[in-house]
Parts: sequence; structure tokens; C-alpha cells
Amino acid sequence: MKRLVLAASLVGATSLFADLPTAAQVQANMGMGYNIGNTMEVPANYGGPTAWGNIFPTQTYLDSIKAAGFNTVRIPCAWDSHASNNVINSGWLDSVQTVVDYAMNAGLYTILNIHWDGGWLQDDDFTSAKSNIVEKQKAYWTQIANRFANYDEHLLFSGMNEPGLDLSWNASLIPALVSYQQAFIDAVRATGGNNATRTLIVSGPKTDIDVTCNYYTTMPTDNVSGRLMVEVHYYDPYQYTLMTSEQNWGASESILPQYYYGDYLSTTEIKRNAGYNAWSKTVDDSLATIKHANGQFAKMKRNFIDKGYPVIIGEYGANLHSDVLSGSALTQHKNGRVQWHKDVATAAKNYGLTPILWDMGNESNQLDNMCYIRHSGKDASTAGKVVDVDVINALRHAYGMGDYVNNGIAFSSSGDVTAIDAKVTMNMSLRLENNLLTSDKDIALFDVNGNLLRRVHANGSSAILSILNMQQGVYIAKSGLQVIRFRVK
Repeated sequence: MKRLVLAASLVGATSLFADLPTAAQVQANMGMGYNIGNTMEVPANYGGPTAWGNIFPTQTYLDSIKAAGFNTVRIPCAWDSHASNNVINSGWLDSVQTVVDYAMNAGLYTILNIHWDGGWLQDDDFTSAKSNIVEKQKAYWTQIANRFANYDEHLLFSGMNEPGLDLSWNASLIPALVSYQQAFIDAVRATGGNNATRTLIVSGPKTDIDVTCNYYTTMPTDNVSGRLMVEVHYYDPYQYTLMTSEQNWGASESILPQYYYGDYLSTTEIKRNAGYNAWSKTVDDSLATIKHANGQFAKMKRNFIDKGYPVIIGEYGANLHSDVLSGSALTQHKNGRVQWHKDVATAAKNYGLTPILWDMGNESNQLDNMCYIRHSGKDASTAGKVVDVDVINALRHAYGMGDYVNNGIAFSSSGDVTAIDAKVTMNMSLRLENNLLTSDKDIALFDVNGNLLRRVHANGSSAILSILNMQQGVYIAKSGLQVIRFRVK
């Protein structure tokens, strides 16, 4: 059968190890982001990446994240449990690099961090800088940075996850946190290459917005300017987003998980409304609307963005309570949950923060159900299916995109379709040769969302499409039923 084929010719070259863009320049292009949760951060002694119910990430899965409208992916990662005497297992480095390369191939900005991993860093008491933690930070980040030294600005490093999550923070604990962050920054910079100017991310205490704004007033130093970002997380109100069981916190009544938000508050189950206060027995309006996210993100803008430190919301999300709700109550809950996600994304965009959605991959009817794009199960062929289209569309709308449409162009393998992966660089010109039986056909160029970018008429056997100045990512060239998927690096 005749095929559509691709050829590329080099028209220029770029220098190696020039200064990478600043953190602000990088953040301006990161759009909205997505977490590959409960996967690469599963400690080795817990069973490794697939032990918490998810398959190892695939290229199709990363391409699907991009196709859903996300421009950034965060890869929570374990390291300490994959190391012996502070030396990371080389096979584990290979596995992580495989996933990073999938993200790079998909055209995604990629954040690689040190996650919980048994709490060796996160659960420190931060009363003083422990020498063993400093040494581990230096050792691990030297090895990680060396492995990825040649990667460009699309790869970012984050030195920890949620430091001191269970602590009551005060100013006296900040010096230890800064010391651990400093060890991370110094280790990466010392490896040179692109790491000398790579954007690095430092987490505020607990990644809590209020605690970070109140106490994280002394930042670690960097030997280059403008290459640091700050990370916080947003799961507010906790009773609405994460709580899964009744609690007793000293009020006159039990604290209950909350199911309803925004325009979809309940008139009959007041205690189940977001923002209900068991002490005052009233609903705090600011917690049940976009007002709270606006207020919190405005604080981050004043305290960090306006001072030259871009901000990411490294995690946000809300549980789907299909385990306990049904019928009209479940519909009301779902509608409010869609609004909550859109409010967070809208507020983040308006105040200049990058929101990165947390996905654990667990889409069954269980207590902590937070899955938006499938990456769980044993069958890799199902990875990448959008399972919460309403939330994805709400996020897309917040960023000015239309509804998500999986039109099959990028990933179809049915019928008379041939998918050929090829890699070209953005300083190449592209020649698409139409060797079909009927050669007088249009050749169309699409992005992974199925949006038509360019169309040329092949009057004869070939057509020229320039890809100069196109962004990195996955593109699809289509002529009739013939398809080529290629990546601009």
C-alpha cells in the first residue's frame, strides 16, 4: 500500500549550553499542568511504580495529557528508597528518564521532584539542619542533575514536596528548610551544562499558602538570577476536597466530609456544604466560592510573583464522592466539583500562578477517587482515556480553549491508517511526500488536539510545510486516510 512519508532537511543549528530562559519566561509558557500521581513516587520498598494500582506511564498516556490541553506535567518521584549508600540505582534512573523522555516527546514542560518516599525529608522536625539530610540532598541531586544535564528549559527540578506537612510552623524552623533547599540548588548548579541556568523550584513550608506567606521570608540563594520558582499546594477547604470520614476536632458536633460547592450548595444538608463551620454552625461564603482561591493566590502574587519568583500550584484537586452519593445528590455534587476546579484554574490564571492538577489514577468507587485521565489498570491500551470530561472541559474553558474532542486523528490505529513516529527539530524544514495512488490530495497539519494548523495542496507527489518557529510537541500530518505523527524537539 502506498504511504505518506516524511523527510526533513537541516536549515540551521543552535549552540549547546547557552543560558536557558528565566523562570518567568518558562512559567509564561507552562499553561495548566497535570500530575502523574501514585506512580513514580511509590517507594521501592512499597513495591515500586505499579504497586498503588497504576501501570508504568506510556508514551500514549503522556501524549493524551498534552492532547487534553495541558502544557506541563509533574512527575512526583521517589529516590531514597531506590538508593544504597546515597547512590541511586542506575536502573531506576533509566526508568525515570524513560518517563521524562515520554513527556519531552509530547512537548510538555516537565517537573521532576523528590516526593514523600517514606518521609526521610518531608517528615523531618526542621528544628535544625540534619547533616544526613543535607548530604542526601547533595548526593541525589548531583546524580539526577548529571543524568539530565543536556535537557533544555522544558525540564524543571523541584527539591522536595510538602516539607513538614504535619508541623505547626514558626519562624525558628525556616533556617533548616532553607538549608535543605540550598543543598539542592548548589548541587544542581555545580553539575554545569544546562543545569547552570535551569529553573529550580523550592517548596514553601507544608506547601501551605498561609504558612508560606507568613514565614518563608528568607529564600535560598542562587548564583544566577531569575531562575527560582516557589511551589505551594491548594486543597481548600480540606473537608470538601480531601476529607473521607467523620472527624472529631473538638467542636460540639462531628466534622463531616463536605459534598456541595458554589452554585450547587444544599438547602437541606447544610453541614455538607463547602465552608460549613461546625463551631459557628454557618457556611463561610468565601470557602464556597472563588473568593477563597482569589484571596489565597493574591497573597502568593504579592509575596513572591511581584518580587520576581514565579509560583506553581504543584497540586490541587477534589475527591469525587461517587462512593457515598447517587442520583440527584451525586449530580449536584459533580456540578459543584466541576465549578470548584474551574474556579481554582481561573483564579490561578488571573493571578499568574501555574495550576497542576493532582491525579492518583483511582477511578473506582472508593473514598479518595481523584482521577481525570486514565492511567490505572493492567491494560496499557486503555491509558490516556479522559474519564472526567466535564472537569477537563472546565479547565480548558478557564484557559480559553474549547471543549475536548478526541477525534481519533492522533492515536487511531483502525482502518487504513499508518502511524509513523519521527523526530525533527524546530530548525528544520519539513517535506511531506504524498505517494498515494491518487496523488492530487491536500495534506493537512494538526496539533494533538485535532486543531487544523496548516493545509497545503499536493499537486503531484509532494508538498513543503515549514515548521520553523513551531513549538516543541507532537503534530499530525494527514492526507486522506494516511497519517504521520511526528515530534518537533
